[in-house]
Amino acid sequence: MTHFDTAPFYGYGLAEADLGAFLRGRRDRLTVATKVGLYPPLGAIPWLPGVWMAKAAGKVVRSWSRPRVDWRVSMAERSLDESLRRLRTDYVDLLLLHEPDLEATDTEAFLAWLGRERERGRVRYWGLAGEPERIVPWLESDQHLALVLQTRDSLHDREGDQILRYRQSLQLTYGYIRAARRQGDSRPAAEILGAALRRNATGVVVTSASSELHLHELLGRLPGSTG
Repeated sequence: MTHFDTAPFYGYGLAEADLGAFLRGRRDRLTVATKVGLYPPLGAIPWLPGVWMAKAAGKVVRSWSRPRVDWRVSMAERSLDESLRRLRTDYVDLLLLHEPDLEATDTEAFLAWLGRERERGRVRYWGLAGEPERIVPWLESDQHLALVLQTRDSLHDREGDQILRYRQSLQLTYGYIRAARRQGDSRPAAEILGAALRRNATGVVVTSASSELHLHELLGRLPGSTG
């Protein structure tokens, strides 16, 4: 596993902070993606008990569990500053627009800003991350922001085929194991992930694990893995 995907919205910013601690001494051997556009509704929370309390509060006040959506370039720039600080790095390999809304986004301003960030060395590549139906409008209008694509896919419904119709390859895909379970697929998670890797043989399959033990079981059964 050499690619790590995160976002300010994940864990109220704590996911980025935890990943930043892990990256120490490994940064040049790994690639990192983070995102802009969706943000924690109550702002970043730097300590785990605070995240637990925020999630508990979100069950009572539903608006506190939903992301705050902001497509201003000024907000994206501030978010990138904060993400780099939490990740303890001076650059990200990939900056993605999180569940992008074409109509709400000043695409020319975003493209100009990302170009400046690349010149500064803080962003190497950019693109879009989200459900296929969110990404398709950008492909229809031939947007230059759609440089790299991260989208949901599954072995049963093959949502990623919506991207393939636009002569795009599957680049970064996710959602295979959860979708398989919803379809009643009881195969071991590693077997499902192996099939996902065969479907997206030239890109990156993004997955997650709920515990260290689960992670070792998952990776230990993949072809070529040493556990």
